[in-house]
Amino acid sequence: MNRYVVIMAAGRGSRMKSLDSNRSKVSYPILGKALVNYVIDAVEPLNVDKIVTVVGVGGEITKNLVKDRSEVVWQNDPKGTGHAVLQAKPVLEKLEGETLVLCGDTPLLTSEMLENLFKKHEKENNSLTLVSSVLMNPKGYGRIVRENKSNKVLAIREDKDCSESERLITEVNAGIYVFDNKKLFEYLSKITPNNAQNEYYLTDLIDMFVKDNLKVGAYVTTDATSTYGINDRVQLAYASKVIRKRINEKLMLSGVSIEDPDTAYISSDVKIGPDTIIGPNVTIKGNSVIGSGNYIGPNSYLENVIIGNNNKIMCRYLVDKVIDNDKEVIN
Repeated sequence: MNRYVVIMAAGRGSRMKSLDSNRSKVSYPILGKALVNYVIDAVEPLNVDKIVTVVGVGGEITKNLVKDRSEVVWQNDPKGTGHAVLQAKPVLEKLEGETLVLCGDTPLLTSEMLENLFKKHEKENNSLTLVSSVLMNPKGYGRIVRENKSNKVLAIREDKDCSESERLITEVNAGIYVFDNKKLFEYLSKITPNNAQNEYYLTDLIDMFVKDNLKVGAYVTTDATSTYGINDRVQLAYASKVIRKRINEKLMLSGVSIEDPDTAYISSDVKIGPDTIIGPNVTIKGNSVIGSGNYIGPNSYLENVIIGNNNKIMCRYLVDKVIDNDKEVIN
């Protein structure tokens, strides 16, 4: 089965409070990498046939970030999530297969979770499978409305449109979906902006699919952190901490010693060989490659460096340098 991906990345992110009105939310970096590229990192291992990124506010910035990894379409007039996905219609509508739809501001997504979503969708032969999670405080999230007897998914009700009883529901929409591709674009043309926001909600498709007896399922993730979206700089800092922890743990399990993981800032694209020791307060960014048996001293900043084996690096600032084996570099 062919797989496609639509990444919604057209929003400005007004709660980021930037003075630059042309900056897209998905362009904000964590450890030097834009949010949207973490999303692409998560979907690329899924053997997808095509990735389409929908850009809008700050579109040129976003386009330049993803153009080597994704096709780009424009949402020049933001009218909601349904309208955003509709912009991918010229690229995808005639193709057979499954389409994963997600947001470009979810940098904590994992390939494992998304693969499990695809497998559930295929195993149950669904027309649509959504990701949900259960939260103690669901305020602000769309609620998953289920039938009392069968427990099947009936609809997603956006928070502002919920009744009093629906506000008590704790199962919420994670904003991640797999659709039968042709049905996705067939039904997108039928949605209307009949809601409190006067927008075209992608979530309206759930109700429409159910009414037409198309099979809708839900993948309930036990890892709500992986679906975490970024709306402000507090959330950006939280996601950064989670990503740093993941990167540092992966490196340590591969044989790298990190003396103080809480103060190690290492980008996801950095490669480090075993028996290298990373001192406290070290930052390593870009496409740096560091060999085995090195010592990177405290307070060092390295970016886009290539370092061989068995070196001692005590550098406040080292950028775009190549260091051979068995050297001592101090500045």
